[in-house]
Amino acid sequence: MKSSTKRGSYPHPVLDASDDVNSVFQVFNAAVTPNVNDVEVKFQVRMSDPDVQTLIESGAARYSFRWTCTSTIATGELGATIQQRHPDGATYAGSIDQEDIRGTVVVELRVIATSAIPEYRLTNQNPEYADSTFSILPGDVLAEGGSFQFEPEKRYDPLVPPVGSCFRFESDSKRTRGISVKFFDDDYVLVTFPERLQPHFASVRPEIQIGLVVLPALMEAIDFIKENESADSGEDMSDKSWYKALLRLITENGSLADPTFELAQKMLGYPLDKALSTALNHMGDE
Repeated sequence: MKSSTKRGSYPHPVLDASDDVNSVFQVFNAAVTPNVNDVEVKFQVRMSDPDVQTLIESGAARYSFRWTCTSTIATGELGATIQQRHPDGATYAGSIDQEDIRGTVVVELRVIATSAIPEYRLTNQNPEYADSTFSILPGDVLAEGGSFQFEPEKRYDPLVPPVGSCFRFESDSKRTRGISVKFFDDDYVLVTFPERLQPHFASVRPEIQIGLVVLPALMEAIDFIKENESADSGEDMSDKSWYKALLRLITENGSLADPTFELAQKMLGYPLDKALSTALNHMGDE
């Protein structure tokens, strides 16, 4: 039967910060890493209720990591996966597309029923519920683990203003190899690469992403600017924000007379050095 007792905002006991259930469900150690195309969000979840954990493991319930951006009004599921297991829970990581967020982003943790549970009862539910059972429907909230928020940095930020903000990176299903750099947009330089490489590109560290893709794209853009600035009939690029930003960064880090490769490395903070140092450190840890 369905209990007539109603302690909180739900008609059934919910594992949260209240005393509905004598168990723990919470999020902590949240960390955010801006990458070229997305923001990686990593956090630790503590879950101590055996009944809720069993429902999750059986597929009758699932974790929901729901994010909402207060500026863009965009929302979605983080799609976080387990990175490391702990005795009392696990560390999860997921990512959000840079184009979807600006300003404050709030991530809420819940456990949601995925199927009907006709006689729902938790061993650790408050004694005031006695032996009452509850009829749970798909989509009902079983636990609320709180939330955390962050202010995303736009793209990878090796400099101020960031070089990455001048580029947009997209995978192309029609492209089979190499990268393509195009300069037609007013707001960014468009860089495309083969779609089949997207999972590999997304999985590597920011330093490697920059060394493999951003560095050659920046070199192409610098050469484009050099040619345009030196031509007698150079195209008027004053309406292109990426052009003005890169030209300013070039003058802050050297001049158009400098070798393109050296200038690009300096503008990005020497990403190849960072990538090799990171790789050597990982080898030393093994």
